Amino acid sequence: MTEPRDAAPALPLAVTYAPDGRLGDAVRALVGRIGALAGDSPHAQRFAAAVQAVVTWLIEHRAAVAGDVAMVFDRDGDRLRGDLRWAASGDTPAVPALAEASSPDVELACDVSGGEVSCRVSCRCA
Repeated sequence: MTEPRDAAPALPLAVTYAPDGRLGDAVRALVGRIGALAGDSPHAQRFAAAVQAVVTWLIEHRAAVAGDVAMVFDRDGDRLRGDLRWAASGDTPAVPALAEASSPDVELACDVSGGEVSCRVSCRCA
């Protein structure tokens, strides 16, 4: 038996996908929907735009990614978070330089730990 749609919890949500471009539009739509969960605020729109900037970077730099990308979205009080992680290919991991996607309301930070790259997007969207 399935849960009624209204009663199903939306977050947390975890998705793993290959950033080969075939799912690009679907992933962007999903990210837009996650932002909409926070309401129709400018913060939520900027949150979705920041995550979409990382997704676009991943598609455009597919050779920098070894394997799949893991995306986890969650809410902690009034804070909406998106974590994207992937294994880097090659000896020198490429990290998205997406400072323009950050704002005073939406934080975007990417870093490398060993051979894994992670990007975290967060905002106070409520």
